[in-house]
Amino acid sequence: MTGRVTSAFLYVKDVRRSLEFYNEVVGADVVEVHAENETAPYSLAILRIGGFTLMLHPQEPHAQEFADTRVGVGIHLQLQVADVDAFFNQCLDAGAMLSVSGEPTDQSWGWREFALRDPDGYVWSVYQDKSGGQWTA
Repeated sequence: MTGRVTSAFLYVKDVRRSLEFYNEVVGADVVEVHAENETAPYSLAILRIGGFTLMLHPQEPHAQEFADTRVGVGIHLQLQVADVDAFFNQCLDAGAMLSVSGEPTDQSWGWREFALRDPDGYVWSVYQDKSGGQWTA
């Protein structure tokens, strides 16, 4: 039996701030936003990046689970884009460049990539596959 990963839940300090980051900087489409009422903090945001769903949940209700850990540690996500240099410049233009690695760099396996850290410390490897499909994620 085989399966397919379709989504990830990210626990964040501020769902609204993370939603803005993923929508404005990464270009994710906002699918749904949930809150108890119009003035309440967001309790869930669902976004789409291509065929992948990203669900943002507030960390606070799960504080006990995170007592001995830091959000964002232990996970590294990958985002494939058509033009990594254009995406890098979009991040700079948006003023949200929280870079881990600096400018895009050509890798020996045929990717051109850079690392981007979101407001909660989740690390994304943003890459363009220039290998002609020899190595795919």
